[in-house]
Amino acid sequence: MVVQLNQANSYRFSTDEALLDDIKQSDHVAFEYLFKRYYPRLLGYAVRFVQDEDMARDILQECFMTFWERRHLLAAVSLSSLLFLMVRNACLNYLKHSALVRHIPIDYLNELNGEEKLYSADLMLSADEPVLYEDLKRQIDDALSHLSPRSREIFLLSRFKGLKNREIAEMLGISTTAVEKHISKSLKLISDYLKDNTSYTSYLIIMSSLLFR
Repeated sequence: MVVQLNQANSYRFSTDEALLDDIKQSDHVAFEYLFKRYYPRLLGYAVRFVQDEDMARDILQECFMTFWERRHLLAAVSLSSLLFLMVRNACLNYLKHSALVRHIPIDYLNELNGEEKLYSADLMLSADEPVLYEDLKRQIDDALSHLSPRSREIFLLSRFKGLKNREIAEMLGISTTAVEKHISKSLKLISDYLKDNTSYTSYLIIMSSLLFR
């Protein structure tokens, strides 16, 4: 895919904050600029994980759709960091669900450069892994504690049990619309809480995982 960036828009969206502000205002030009700016690199990045360009394109399409649908929930962040983390999580989810691998080999990391290598850094490779994961778990638990009992129940079924909205609705005897409203409200509350109570890095890691189921 060949994409062209409009020079005028490059000046207009000179910072991530300006670009995200316009996207949150449902500016389709801003979103198109984001897509064209990052799509080529994200595609190459995803292909290294899934080894299938068609599947990589499907994953990117879903990630960008999720980003657009959840745009109102995001705080001012590095958009490149968030997108790469979302794509990485989506690729890993695909590999797990397709039962292709149980553990992702890390040899390919040596073939990556710059930001792509940075965004691929896996916490499991760190000597501090237990501490890091326990800290992230604590921050997630703290954020979840601010949800209402019903919203928390629905959010856990969706994001941590992997149930579809329809399955949750049938289980709880409510509409799928109600389920989606609870999830959207929960994501907004969690985003706001993490923005004010966690580090920038923790915010990116947690939100990139929760936005993409």
